Amino acid sequence: MDKILVVEDNAELSDTLCRSLQAEGFTPYAASSLAQARKYLDSGIDLCLLDINLPDGNGFAFCRSLSENTAIPVILLTVCDGARDMVQGLSIGADDYVTKPFRMDVLVSRMRALLRRVRNRRPEDGSLYCGDVCINKKTSKVYKKDCPVELTPNEYQLLLLLLEHKNQTITREQILEKLWDVDGNYVNDNTLTTLVKRLRQKVEEHPQMPKMLLTVRGFGYKAVDYEG
Repeated sequence: MDKILVVEDNAELSDTLCRSLQAEGFTPYAASSLAQARKYLDSGIDLCLLDINLPDGNGFAFCRSLSENTAIPVILLTVCDGARDMVQGLSIGADDYVTKPFRMDVLVSRMRALLRRVRNRRPEDGSLYCGDVCINKKTSKVYKKDCPVELTPNEYQLLLLLLEHKNQTITREQILEKLWDVDGNYVNDNTLTTLVKRLRQKVEEHPQMPKMLLTVRGFGYKAVDYEG
């Protein structure tokens, strides 16, 4: 589930937002001040819904900090509907801007669209993204929701192969031709099955019900993007 940081000092609105987001399959974290919001930044937050007017500071400054120091996308929530405020928010790094009152279904649609855009970005380092997993090809590091994932060489090579051909079915034969173990030995069919199982345990939220590394029965495997 995507983790959503809701920074809103109106307790009633915050509670309504969090309950609605939870019903939509998100995991909400409520903060009524910037001080509280900062405590959640190491929790693997995927997106921030940020009110502009808060009791201990201006949301614009917090938005700028998120933009400069994290990869967390921001949607500003505010009663201010003037073009000047909108331009200011977008110019300091906000990804979207929603004025109150708003329809929850519209907000959720914009959140999902933003999360898809963020995950489909291709930085100059050639990183590969699928769901909430990223491979930094330059450093050969793998991350899940910005947290490092330790993979064996063969697990890494398998994940790399699948992400380089995202949404395409790679046959078991094609995978076996590419994979060798660390001692230079050929990876056989039984070893591949075990390898896929171990990899899912490390990168899937629920390994027994994979959403990213899918089995294409009778053919092989493919990596696909997913929501939530």
